[in-house]
Amino acid sequence: MVTCMQIMRPVNFICFTLVLISVANAQIPRTTAGLFEYSGEFAADNTQRVMERARSFFNQPFLVHWDSIIQVQQSEATRFTGTGYITVRAKHHGLATPSPVPVSLQMIIEVKNGRYRYIINHFVVNEKEGTVHFGLENKPAVIKSIVYDQLIQNTHKKMSFVIGWLRRYMKGEE
Repeated sequence: MVTCMQIMRPVNFICFTLVLISVANAQIPRTTAGLFEYSGEFAADNTQRVMERARSFFNQPFLVHWDSIIQVQQSEATRFTGTGYITVRAKHHGLATPSPVPVSLQMIIEVKNGRYRYIINHFVVNEKEGTVHFGLENKPAVIKSIVYDQLIQNTHKKMSFVIGWLRRYMKGEE
């Protein structure tokens, strides 16, 4: 005869494994220095077209709220650097609804030798009231762990969406 405990062991193991997998999937990649950074490099069919796409990518209003965009022309490459913020949602109290939290970032798109490379880094949390300002890599003591985890997970989700859009946009598939 099968007891309730014998049935619950596999169910508990499956639930525990799912929790570990979901937490592991929501990790922002880190550099060797321990800073959060997304990066990638891709081949470009038409360098001139990719350069135009990179320039116009910073005009996509629903992805990132850009504060400044700089274009630097070098001998072999063109580099576009944008500074702005995304808005992620996090609960500050157990019963409250999630509220928007701005997370500043820097994005670089460099077009060079038939390729383009992107780097997204310098994540900084800026609370609306201006009371809390910290680099996303370092959890301050005044921030609850659950709020910090929500910030990390929701930032990762939003950045995964932005990077997916960037890749499609650069190919002309948007």
